[in-house]
Amino acid sequence: MEGVMGRERIDLSAASLLTVLCLLWGLNAVAIKISNQGIAPICGAGVRSLIAAGCLVSWMKLRKMVLFPGSIPDGMIVGVLFGVEFGILYSSLLYTTASSAWILLYTTPFFHAVGAHYFLTGDRLNLGKGVGLILAFCGIVFLLSEHAGLPSLGSLLGDMLALMAAIFWAATTILIKRRLVGRVSHHHTLLYQTVFSIPVLFVLSMVFGEQPIGQINGLILLSVAYQGIVIAFISYLLWFFLVHSYPVSRLSAFTFLTPVFATLAGVFLLKESLTFRLVLSLLLVSIGIYVVNKEWRPSTHKG
Repeated sequence: MEGVMGRERIDLSAASLLTVLCLLWGLNAVAIKISNQGIAPICGAGVRSLIAAGCLVSWMKLRKMVLFPGSIPDGMIVGVLFGVEFGILYSSLLYTTASSAWILLYTTPFFHAVGAHYFLTGDRLNLGKGVGLILAFCGIVFLLSEHAGLPSLGSLLGDMLALMAAIFWAATTILIKRRLVGRVSHHHTLLYQTVFSIPVLFVLSMVFGEQPIGQINGLILLSVAYQGIVIAFISYLLWFFLVHSYPVSRLSAFTFLTPVFATLAGVFLLKESLTFRLVLSLLLVSIGIYVVNKEWRPSTHKG
């Protein structure tokens, strides 16, 4: 069984980087909303992977890195999982509300923690991590529940697809940690994920009968470039560097910040209101992340 490589705890530099990544991913929600006005969602995800793969190949060629050094079967599985994750996530929005899908997607850290507990040595689930994950998730539910209606039979399929996307996300990260860390670099992890997800996403786009291109303008092109270069290339490369270096369960707790930053992006970019609900949610998420990353040791005090 592959052990946890790198450091045991999230240090200040990693925490700062994770916070920036969550901010970028939160802004990505605005970018996706813009690009969806002209490009079908699953097709857009395929274009994003295509752009990221092109950028990464160019970067690796400049550094004279071998593109496929080994572990290709595992890399293919990672890419397929990634493609299916985004395919079913975007498909879920055809049946359920975005708020419901977002809440269910961010159950992922729980699956990360459970998967790490059973499949990764040295990354065990304990009471402190469990309490922290629950606090952070409560913050997300509280933030998004204002706009999430009661589920109906018609939205049940969409909710189940969003939950499946969360499971696929966790499975991808656990597989990377178990099978790719220590065998290939984080550059290759991202390359495998983007390259092998491209055909999956375009096939899913055809299966769902998407009309790939509706309209194109400068803002849509800018949003696609942001998704492909900033998110799928730069931010994911940094994320996989962290996955290769730190325990999965501690990293995943920070992803709860993403929907909070997405809401903040709505406040500052879309002129939405800054509410008490948002402030309290950010507080709960922050406390939850702190609790997850706190070092819990049995007391040695004897009365």
